[in-house]
Amino acid sequence: MPLHNSSTSSSTNLNEIISFKGWPNLTWFITEHLTKPPKDWIINELPRSTYETTPAYIEYTSVKDGSIVGVTVNYEQLFVHTQTLINACKYSSTDICLCCVDFKRQIGLWHTIHANILSGMQVVFIPTSILKSQPSSWLISITKYHITTSIVRSRDMHWAVLAMREASNLSSTINLSSLRLLLISDGSNPWSLTAVDTFLSTFVSRGLRNDCCCPCSYSSETLTLSIRRQYHTSSSVHQSGRGILSMHALSYGVVRVDQDNSLTSLTIQDVGHVLPGAIIGIVKIDGPPLLCQTDEIGEVVISSKATPNNYWSLPGLSTNTFKVIPLGSDERPIGTQEFVRSGLLGFLGPGGLLFVTGSREGLMQIAGRKHNSDDLIATALAVEPMKVVYRARIVIFSIRVLRDERIIIVAEQRPDISEDECFQWMSRVLQAIDSIHQVGVYCLALCPANTLPKVNQNLKDTTNI
Repeated sequence: MPLHNSSTSSSTNLNEIISFKGWPNLTWFITEHLTKPPKDWIINELPRSTYETTPAYIEYTSVKDGSIVGVTVNYEQLFVHTQTLINACKYSSTDICLCCVDFKRQIGLWHTIHANILSGMQVVFIPTSILKSQPSSWLISITKYHITTSIVRSRDMHWAVLAMREASNLSSTINLSSLRLLLISDGSNPWSLTAVDTFLSTFVSRGLRNDCCCPCSYSSETLTLSIRRQYHTSSSVHQSGRGILSMHALSYGVVRVDQDNSLTSLTIQDVGHVLPGAIIGIVKIDGPPLLCQTDEIGEVVISSKATPNNYWSLPGLSTNTFKVIPLGSDERPIGTQEFVRSGLLGFLGPGGLLFVTGSREGLMQIAGRKHNSDDLIATALAVEPMKVVYRARIVIFSIRVLRDERIIIVAEQRPDISEDECFQWMSRVLQAIDSIHQVGVYCLALCPANTLPKVNQNLKDTTNI
């Protein structure tokens, strides 16, 4: 497996064992001294039943109550899903991939380790510590190594744009013409759209292709649901979609088009088409898994040979998540095929494009209406975010009070902010949430700097930026 690490120097001796800084201890197997196998050698294949049931690895995730569960991925699912990603992204041995996300889990693991081994492409890893100290380092690497594919977060794109604006002399040396695919790992978050648009408008003059950005949707239970794929033939058209929806209608689980630049609207982008060989559906969030109408928001479910089928040693919880049979309007099963709940909320748009509006984990139901915590966080941060609180140091959740859920907001204030400024900011936040979301806040609390616990659940990273 060809690997490069931007924080280490290359080896000058072919027989030298390279130690990667910050990596765990690795066991290297030297095979040069072994004799070549005979021409009539064949592999001893495992029995089919063993291939389908033996776990290849377990990916840990958390459910809404905070419990940790392990999603079991067997060898067949690992191979099928990896092969599907290679076909969808058109990976080959001539590709050089740049990874700016965690390569040990989720999208980083599938694209830069599994797909890397199967396709033979090269991978350049940039640690998070380097990205924080040098936000433009991944752009420089694309120019230097002629990177063809890159996996980033919208936050990396945002800070790269700011770094380029501060260092105007560095912008002239950036050339992104070699980049054919820019995979956005958190593209299912509707609030990543602003960073994507800003990045495109900034670097289109530096050779960046207009159809380069490819958002995708992923969950630990279903692995990759969808990805925006590129079409290389001249007769094909790059398909992408965008919608401006009313947040008031979304709180009732209904899709309604709103006016552009409205304070009560939510602009979302598609996350592409479902992966080949998979069937996708939208079921109601509460109650039996009834199929939603075309204008309803529901939970995305998927059926594929590449999806896991259980939580490790949790048969009861696995049945509710991995063995869902959607029901028709007559409340009868539409078939015998089992689907897997993704935990993502959304709808199918024109042309089969998937749109994600939020996650089930961040969903709060207050007075019969549903609100997503990410939407409320975005509204709170829009009120002078860089002046009073840290952008990534705020959390919104709900607690049950008098048979109904109530919204709690906890944010970490900056150390040089006075109490009067904090009080004014809190008043504006309460007014903004009330006017935009038509919902009240039960408690808004500010805590001193460096006191809010750091967590990293699924793709949510609340580390201090």
